[in-house]
Amino acid sequence: MNRFLIGCGALLFPISIAAQNPDLALTPAERDSILKQYDQIFPIWGRKAIERGFDLPTPLGFNLGWFGATQDIIISDLAIGFNAPAEPAAFIKFEKAESKVTNTNVRADLWVLPFLNVYLMLGTGTGETKVHVAEPVQFTTTANFKGSNVGLGLTGVYGFSRYFVVADFNHQWAFSSLLEAAVPVNVFSARLGRAFRVGQREKRMKATAWVGTMFQNMKNGTVGSIQLADVVPPGSLFQDYQNSAWYQALSPREKTLVDNFVQRIQGGLDTTVVNYSLNKKMADPWNMLVGGTFDIGTHWGLRAEAGFIGRKSILVMGNYRIAL
Repeated sequence: MNRFLIGCGALLFPISIAAQNPDLALTPAERDSILKQYDQIFPIWGRKAIERGFDLPTPLGFNLGWFGATQDIIISDLAIGFNAPAEPAAFIKFEKAESKVTNTNVRADLWVLPFLNVYLMLGTGTGETKVHVAEPVQFTTTANFKGSNVGLGLTGVYGFSRYFVVADFNHQWAFSSLLEAAVPVNVFSARLGRAFRVGQREKRMKATAWVGTMFQNMKNGTVGSIQLADVVPPGSLFQDYQNSAWYQALSPREKTLVDNFVQRIQGGLDTTVVNYSLNKKMADPWNMLVGGTFDIGTHWGLRAEAGFIGRKSILVMGNYRIAL
């Protein structure tokens, strides 16, 4: 039920960092050589930046990446209906819920200004949500789904001495095979790192390393449907349930809902569709990041990043950049 994370594989800022750095600044000879043949449209004010010694990244990038993540979510305000509209089901309580997703994504980004990058992204992947039900009976159910995402974002970069700071914001729409509508997702991240040259200067190879943090916020309400056979484990869960204390404490409406649920389990699951609505949020909306990049000349680049503390994630990406 945590379909929104299918989009998180594209939470990326550009691999090349446009920041002034004494180790990376152009020499007067390099600057003059670049300016002699410089005719690019982007970034705007690019010529002025080069005149000041900035070694700018090639402006237009095409990225291909893979992302995987695991995290806990909190589910509340559940309503369910069996081949019918959903009704409140407060008698069902959850112990915990876990979400795992993988995502393959593509993205195009453009340095509009020497310190500002804009990007569009598109991804597809699969996921699994495992929910541990605590009441009225204890069992674990797993829902598998396919998803996709589309989004756009902005990245700002500022360099000082040999270091840089990056602030990134993007808005995505995450689609799932189990949801009726897309889930809006907002993501903010910030990173502090250092850039340095690798190998011989004329090969123009660079690397960066950083630490950072990421925050994710999504629309709270979710509406969807799923086959009952896909979420209820085989075997009888409700033996003599009408004499139990939890059943006797239910309202007449809730007793009817439970009776309908049990009858459908006993009579077969194949034709029953569960329509549901719920509220969900991430148990840990913030997590920490550590990562780095390696630029091979002016066109090719690689990136890797790991997330920890709360949401656990791993990202790998490659990109190719061209002049514009």
